[in-house]
Amino acid sequence: MNQPTPSKARNQDGDLFLETFETLLDIAKVAQDNETNEDLKAFYIHLGCHSIIFRDHAIFTPQLDDEQIRQILEHLGSLIAESDLPELPTHPVSQLFRLRALNLHWGEIQKYNDEYRMNFIRRWMRPTLSGEFRAELEKSLENCGDILDTQQSNNVPRRHVDCLASPNLNEPSYAVWKPAQSIFDALLDCQTCTCPDRHDFGAKLSLGTYRSPPNLPARNPPRYINSRALHTHSDDGDSLDFDMFLSMEHDWHEVRIKTMIEKLVQWAVAGEKAQAGQPSQGKKRQNAIKVEKLCLEIAEAEKKRLQRRVLKLTEGQLFKLGFERSNFCVDNKMEPISLSQCFEERYQFFTEKVKRILSLVLSCAVLHLHGTSWLQPSWGSSSIKFFQTTRFKTPLRPFIQIQLPESGATVEASRLNLVINDTEGHCSSQSSDLDANDLDDLESHHRCPTLVALAVTLMEIYFVMPFKKLAQNHQIELIEEPDGRVSLADALLVFYGDVEDKIEGCRSQIPEDCPLLTAIEKCLDSELWEDEDGNALDSQTMRPRIYQEVVRPLEAHLNHGFSQIPLEGLDKYAQDLDFGNWGQLASNECLESWSSPRHMEEYSQAPSPSHEPFWRKYPRIGNHSPFQTPTSGFLERMPASSQQIPSFHATTGSAYPMMSFNFDHRASQFFDDETAEAESSCITANRYRAWMVNYENVYEKFITNYGACSSQPAVKIAILDTGIDRDNLAFEPREDNIKGRFNLYNEAFKRQVPDQNGHGTFNASLILDYAPDAELYVAKVADKENARPSAYVVKKAIDLAVQEWKVDIICMSFGWPTRNFDGYDELEAAIYNANSKGVLMFAAASNNGGRQGRAYPARSSSVICIHSTDTYGVASAFSPTASPDDMNLATVGESIKSAWPLSLCDQELNPACVAHKSGTSYATAIAAGIGAFLLQYARLHLPPKKAVALKRRDRMMAVLKRVAERGQSYNPRGGYYYIELSLNPDNLFGKDKAYIDLVLEDILTN
Repeated sequence: MNQPTPSKARNQDGDLFLETFETLLDIAKVAQDNETNEDLKAFYIHLGCHSIIFRDHAIFTPQLDDEQIRQILEHLGSLIAESDLPELPTHPVSQLFRLRALNLHWGEIQKYNDEYRMNFIRRWMRPTLSGEFRAELEKSLENCGDILDTQQSNNVPRRHVDCLASPNLNEPSYAVWKPAQSIFDALLDCQTCTCPDRHDFGAKLSLGTYRSPPNLPARNPPRYINSRALHTHSDDGDSLDFDMFLSMEHDWHEVRIKTMIEKLVQWAVAGEKAQAGQPSQGKKRQNAIKVEKLCLEIAEAEKKRLQRRVLKLTEGQLFKLGFERSNFCVDNKMEPISLSQCFEERYQFFTEKVKRILSLVLSCAVLHLHGTSWLQPSWGSSSIKFFQTTRFKTPLRPFIQIQLPESGATVEASRLNLVINDTEGHCSSQSSDLDANDLDDLESHHRCPTLVALAVTLMEIYFVMPFKKLAQNHQIELIEEPDGRVSLADALLVFYGDVEDKIEGCRSQIPEDCPLLTAIEKCLDSELWEDEDGNALDSQTMRPRIYQEVVRPLEAHLNHGFSQIPLEGLDKYAQDLDFGNWGQLASNECLESWSSPRHMEEYSQAPSPSHEPFWRKYPRIGNHSPFQTPTSGFLERMPASSQQIPSFHATTGSAYPMMSFNFDHRASQFFDDETAEAESSCITANRYRAWMVNYENVYEKFITNYGACSSQPAVKIAILDTGIDRDNLAFEPREDNIKGRFNLYNEAFKRQVPDQNGHGTFNASLILDYAPDAELYVAKVADKENARPSAYVVKKAIDLAVQEWKVDIICMSFGWPTRNFDGYDELEAAIYNANSKGVLMFAAASNNGGRQGRAYPARSSSVICIHSTDTYGVASAFSPTASPDDMNLATVGESIKSAWPLSLCDQELNPACVAHKSGTSYATAIAAGIGAFLLQYARLHLPPKKAVALKRRDRMMAVLKRVAERGQSYNPRGGYYYIELSLNPDNLFGKDKAYIDLVLEDILTN
């Protein structure tokens, strides 16, 4: 029988070496959490540290000395008990045999709890571990580690370090892309299932420098011990864990994927399985459960609140390791915000520290993910996402978002891309994305489009504005690329400008000694990323060059400006920063009051973070936001209760009528001004802004993108309210939208509709926020101090809207608590007539909470009643109890921001003249705007008869009900059908357009 060759013997010992340290790392983890003896617990922590160190040596030292491996294994073998182990033979066995048995049996007990595993440890790990024995073993392992350190340092290539190099910082690992791509392929393999409906899987991968992983929460297995952070001599081993979020049509669920040691020693091409006859490391974990169907994993994760799934990647396949408590509890009710959104909505939060950290992290993302399916050539700031936590923080932790392609041919294409990319994953994979027929394309002159995208993103971060706006500032019209990427020609033009055309590029505005300037120049230098023959660089040259030319200057940029920030622990440091609080450390305490003197000073100096709802998006309405004034941020972010705006409580009969001694149950009233506590108001105002952004995205996708070529008439909306202050900046670009005005409160001034109350101005601006292409008709039915409208005046206003203005929708944010009031019969007749003419009427439910039912006319069978919720769909305290005998429609009505009359504002403190308010009044105005959107959608996308049918009250209510539903088993929350529009796949308007049209046509037909 032939003896094994020395190389094979070395491979077998090497396999045992790696797996043993993996086992010891797991054992150290369990013992650290469960060992009651403090001395033994300290020993296991040290053992875990040694395990990490030796594991890294095995991975990154080209060739370990055989004698050293044997010596270390013998030291480890001395840990195992020599007798009284029923799992071992009764005859004497070698230490190597005992180590193999330890690995095998440890793998078999992973399905058991910690108590069972701790008993196993106490039996196997030499019951009499004396202090002297432990000290001797640690000293022996340290000596072996020193020898391996010397071996490794002699094999590390010396690289040039320029004057910008950060002190004492080694080069990062250049092998992160391998497990990253294998994870992507493994996820694709798990997509196939037998579910009746096709799933839309999404993934968000956490980006970082991969120099040091985030610390894991203590005492929550399964996890590796926290002492891994003590590893200092080599950062490469810390790139083994990948944090991400997975979704299936709806919520995002956290996952941590551990790439195992054996796969890092000898990586197969993605998806390639071990050949017959070769030792399989995965076989030693016989009880690990393979992930077969991704949909089942996500469904199971939905049941595990505050936990994350831990998976292991082995031989291109995913295996379950269990759940552990998450230290990153995201708020699934809040959509992740993109970096591009941050440029517009949170630009004052981009401090110099935040900008330098983001620039470095994103450049490292290109270094590590270039050539993988995670980073497409068209990536950009819109694909970089940030989560908000349940504590209302936004950690500075960027994720790259992708939609997982369908299984089948697309999966094979993904793998083929990696094969084309050769076994080292260099730039040719990106070059393969370029069609051979498009060699003359402007982008084909740069071998690495991902670097062009990085240059664009670095420019955006430096100037804190989207690239399109940066180009506009330099009077540059961008080339429209099919996939949305920025062309190399545009990037060069915006950056360098053009002397002949007298275009000054943005480069001139960046200091010449700024390392970021160097990084952008290097990214755009196409020749730098080619060899002498003009071909793409190979991996051995490509990734080190990205590091030296792009990443390293940005490391120096951060280090020289903020030397207290640890570059090797930057990922963890950044995650502890609250992006929504100027990059300050995120605490677990509640947010401070926004009315504090410190915040007043900060906001008086910073522009408002609020988004610009539609004025920047629709040329018809205007190209600027009236809210973008230099000092508007202070009052805009102040809670409504602290703004100098008259309260309506004393005259409107608010949700607390005991405060109004003259409350009249027969009088009409406007349902508004349910203000909250200062801190809560600020938080809910932020949520409302995010809620509105979701709606804007829907409107832009289905209306704006089609409206330019449409001949369909605009939707007409009449608002019956206290008038409108047309001098407010919010209406200046919307003047063309206001088609009719009539003062029925004082007909001596028929065409003048001044607002001395604020309620009408607030609601009119709100309607145009949600229906920016609609025509607005203003009927003034009340005046100063929220005076109660007369039923006769309201009746005349309805007749005017129906007969002369011929509107589609009437908005009435007021009501009477009973039908016992003068003019009821006349008003009811006018409402009935309007309904018969196909006019949709929206009315506020009331603000009396559970003490009274719906007001009139909201309770009329001819009117659509609207209740109020918060942004989560939870009924507002002031909103009436849901009626069991009717459909209860509701939408957001808390902490709403809109315009306020100039005469009622202190323009020094509030130059934009805006207010934050709550009430069913404002939920009604929003619902009327959403109703206008639905009508406009039907006119654009459905047959004419269907669009006409939508003007019937019952059909509109049925459509609104369907918009509120989330899945087949949906139950109204608190009895309310919560109307919310977004592009989330769980939302009707997050579906494919053909599906939306089919659903709407079915409702309008049946």
